[in-house]
Amino acid sequence: MLTPVFQGSLLALEVQQRCFHLSPLGAAAAKVAMSNFDSSAYLPYEKLQSNLNVVKKRLNRPLTLSEKVLYSHIDEPTTQDIERGTSYLRLRPDRVAMQDATAQMAMLQFISSGLPKVAVPSTIHCDHLIEAQ
Repeated sequence: MLTPVFQGSLLALEVQQRCFHLSPLGAAAAKVAMSNFDSSAYLPYEKLQSNLNVVKKRLNRPLTLSEKVLYSHIDEPTTQDIERGTSYLRLRPDRVAMQDATAQMAMLQFISSGLPKVAVPSTIHCDHLIEAQ
């Protein structure tokens, strides 16, 4: 029979493993939708992880969280120059999130382009009352 303290620690360990652990392969296998409104577009975990692995091998040093986010979205991780402070990164974002005031011009330019669909899923986050007519 397990003691209450031991049972509590086992329960805490189980909760921690269930809530906070997701292996890279598990994350890659999981299909996570970009948003509730676009349930057919999924986050490309495999591609992000493979880009990051290539960059880690090239730099051969620990990466900050910001570097991991940026370098996982790099367009050509094997050939692109990635020297800190001097290189221009060519990124391929998964989604473009815009603020309401600055997104108006981007939306108007897209509407006037005549394209049927955006190249990258986009969202506009509004914190002001704006009405389009």
